[in-house]
Amino acid sequence: MREPVDLPSIDHSHHICNHCGYGFDGRCCPQCGMPAGENRFTFKRLINNFLDIWGLGNRPMFRSMRDLLLRPGYMIRDYLHGHHLSYFPPFKMLAVLTIFIVFVSWFFDFHDPLVGKKIAAQIHKSHQMAQLSDSTHSIFDYIENLIIYLDKNDLYRILFQNIFVVLAAWIVFRKKGYNLVETFFSQIYINCQFHLLTLVWMLLVWDLPPTVLLPYYVPGGIAFSVLVFDYKQLYELKWMNSIWRTILFMFMTFAMYVVALLLVFLIMTIIEIVTGKIPSPN
Repeated sequence: MREPVDLPSIDHSHHICNHCGYGFDGRCCPQCGMPAGENRFTFKRLINNFLDIWGLGNRPMFRSMRDLLLRPGYMIRDYLHGHHLSYFPPFKMLAVLTIFIVFVSWFFDFHDPLVGKKIAAQIHKSHQMAQLSDSTHSIFDYIENLIIYLDKNDLYRILFQNIFVVLAAWIVFRKKGYNLVETFFSQIYINCQFHLLTLVWMLLVWDLPPTVLLPYYVPGGIAFSVLVFDYKQLYELKWMNSIWRTILFMFMTFAMYVVALLLVFLIMTIIEIVTGKIPSPN
């Protein structure tokens, strides 16, 4: 499981590129990148081109899904160390899996499935019951609308939440040699892994998990265990080291959420004082 996937054997046969006419030895033209042997359009190529839109016609998509479930940390490490063509691109994979989650949610007609709606509803209930000033009401309205907007746009919400996740992971594991951008790519893949687990959960129980650990749509205990497993493989840690670092990572992530929320309140209060009006996120 530690070793990268088997790479294709070297092709020494000679070809003439159909696109640019260059003669070359190997699988792809070094001038334009055209694969060797791409000649006639067939029904099989038609199906594969259609499935490629969703990543289903691409062999690395299935390999990436399998490895994210069985050897997630090792797979991410392979990708960061240069095995890009062996795996499906992380951003495209995240978008495809997000679409599948939304589709399955509609198919099963889940009611109030996303955490953001519950948070927004709780905020709305709280500031209706409390005796608050107009200024505080405006701040609550702004935050509530912002949460609802992010909740309706899953990909934007995930990317926004990952700002805090990536910063926390980079700080906790900074001595392991990965820079901030590499940590960002690793967290995108981890989100893809949790999307897969969410799909499995939904298909097994026909519902979304009752409680989640943001930004992961699986029960908190499962999310923690999966993260411990991921970080143990990715950063080559002992089990206990991975456990306490994962706890520290979660604590820092939630601490950054709290700080960000306080900053939003502070900025909105300053805007209210200066202009007397709070802009709507819509």
